Amino acid sequence: MASHHKELVAELSKHKEEISSLRNALNELDREKESWFEKKSEISAKIKSAIQKVKENKVKRDTFTNEVKELKATRDSLHNESKSKSSEFDRLKKEKSDFAKSLGIKESPSKIQQRINKLEFQIETEPISFEKEKELMKKIKVLKKLYDNSAVIAEFNKKTRDSSDLIIKTRFKANELHKSIQEKAMQSQSLHEEILKISAEIERMKSDEEEAFKKFSEFKRKFNETNSQLKEELKVMNDVRLQLDKIDSERKEKKRQEQESFLKSKEDAVNEKIRKGQKLTTEDLLVFQKFGRE
Repeated sequence: MASHHKELVAELSKHKEEISSLRNALNELDREKESWFEKKSEISAKIKSAIQKVKENKVKRDTFTNEVKELKATRDSLHNESKSKSSEFDRLKKEKSDFAKSLGIKESPSKIQQRINKLEFQIETEPISFEKEKELMKKIKVLKKLYDNSAVIAEFNKKTRDSSDLIIKTRFKANELHKSIQEKAMQSQSLHEEILKISAEIERMKSDEEEAFKKFSEFKRKFNETNSQLKEELKVMNDVRLQLDKIDSERKEKKRQEQESFLKSKEDAVNEKIRKGQKLTTEDLLVFQKFGRE
């Protein structure tokens, strides 16, 4: 019995050491497990934020792209309008040139008017003969006809100037639109490049996230295995403890019975002394008191 008790005590000590070791390992595995879970959670949050950034950039990029398309359509329309006005301008110049040649007009209306004024002033202020006056009047008549015809040329000039002004304004608008198109296209391209960069970063983070999750799963598996071992060790240790408790209980009961038997024999001896009238010792009195017969 004593040998078995000693073996159980040694076994209990061994299990306690194993349980202590398993608990330390379990705590370490739990720290590792939670560390990788936290890392995985941090990466997941970064991925979520990056995906949101990509979505926002795509909306902005698509907005710029659509604006570029609309501006290009307007610019192309202005280019076509400019071409049309240039053709009209060329037509007006040719008509003016042809008309001027057909009439032999080489001077502007203002110069012709100056010549008319000069001749009229000469008639009014200089003493000239009747024949000379008739000759000057004839010249004035020809000049007035040239003046009327040159007025048509002046109208042509006005139309060509107006046409030229419209062409310049149209081309200026087209150029301004072209600058805006380039700026928005650059912004769209910049956003597109940022989207590609963030997307590549997301893929890298997903790889890191997957690796962190694998590590978490691995340590979780080891944690569960170690926890199962710990539970098993606790169960075995409790079984050993129960065996020891049973042995201790049996020992105590045996000792109690032995004490009771011893005291019973003492009681019988005291009672025998009393019956014989013998003197009781202090020990006899204590035994007598123990059994409540004082």
